[in-house]
Amino acid sequence: MTEIERDRIQSSFFSRYWVWHVAAENQHAATCIEELARRLEHIDPGSWSERFALGGIYVAGAPAHPDTPILAPCKLEYYEPKFALSEAESFYPQFSPEMIVYMDEDLGIAYKPAGLPTTAARDQQRFNLAGYLRAHLARAVHTPSRLDTAVAGLLIFSLSDRMNRYLQKAYEKRSIEKYYLCEVGGVPAWQELDITHALGRDRRHAVLRRVVEEGGDLAHTKILLLKSYNHNLEGRALLQVKPLTGRTHQIRVHCAAEGLPIVGDPLYGGAQAQELRLLSYALRFHHPYKQREVEFELPLALRPEWLQDIEQRVGGVSIVYPTKEIR
Repeated sequence: MTEIERDRIQSSFFSRYWVWHVAAENQHAATCIEELARRLEHIDPGSWSERFALGGIYVAGAPAHPDTPILAPCKLEYYEPKFALSEAESFYPQFSPEMIVYMDEDLGIAYKPAGLPTTAARDQQRFNLAGYLRAHLARAVHTPSRLDTAVAGLLIFSLSDRMNRYLQKAYEKRSIEKYYLCEVGGVPAWQELDITHALGRDRRHAVLRRVVEEGGDLAHTKILLLKSYNHNLEGRALLQVKPLTGRTHQIRVHCAAEGLPIVGDPLYGGAQAQELRLLSYALRFHHPYKQREVEFELPLALRPEWLQDIEQRVGGVSIVYPTKEIR
C-alpha cells in the first residue's frame, strides 16, 4: 500500500486506533484509566472521564470503565477521537423529528444522515440513529438492517417483536427491495449491468473488501444508468443500484471494479468530495400487517445537496421499479 493510499483510508476514520497486548511481566497499572493515562501522555488526564462516557475503550474485547482491572495477559484498545471532545455534539449529525419519514404501530422509516452510525459504533456508543430514535419515541427500537456510517438514506426500524422477526426473515429471503443512487466518476458504456462478483477481505486493511476469483462471499448487484453528464470537464454518471445481497461495501467495491468509483469514496479511489455520494433512496416491501406492498422514496427536503444539484442539472431523477410483485 502506498503512502497516498494509506492517507486516503485513514482520512475516512473518525478516530485513531490504539491497541496494546498487556503481558504479565510489563503490567504497571491496576485499572484501565491508570494504564491509558500512562501510555497516552499526550491526552489531558482530566479528560478521561468524558472519554469513557463517549466509549471506544475495551479490555479483553469488552467495553471498559475507568476502574476496570487490567488483568494481564489481555488486550487493551482505545479509539481516540480525531475531533475535540467539546466538538462531539456538533461533529455527529443530530436528530430531528423530520428524519422520521413514516411510522405505524409496528415499524418506521427513518432518514440516516451521512456520518451518523446506525447503532452504537465500535469507536463510540453515544451518537447513533437507533439511540436517537429510542430517546425520541421513549420505546424499544430495533434495526434489523444497517447502513454504513458513511452512507446516508432511508432505513427501516421495527417497533414490535412481531415486525422485527418478520423483517429479519424478509432480509434473509431478500424480499425487501432496496434502491440506491450514487454518483460515479466516469460514464459507463452500458445502460444496465448485472454483477455477481464474489467479495473477500483485502489484505491491505481490515475494513477493505475486494473482488475475488475464488472463495469469498457471493455478491449480486444490479445497476441502471440514469443520467450521464460532465463535471469540470470530466465525465460522471448517476446510477440506480439495487443490491440483491448485503455484503460489506458491496456497492462501493462493485462500482470501483467496473472502473466507476463512487465520488467521495476514499477507500476505493473515488473523486474527492465532502461526503460519500451513495444514498439509500427508496424501499419497497410487503407490509405483513397492512396486507399490501409499500414504497418509500426519500422526501425532497431530506435529499442531500449533491443530489439536488444533479437533479437541477439533469431535470430530475426518477427511480425505475421492476414490475415483479413482492411476495
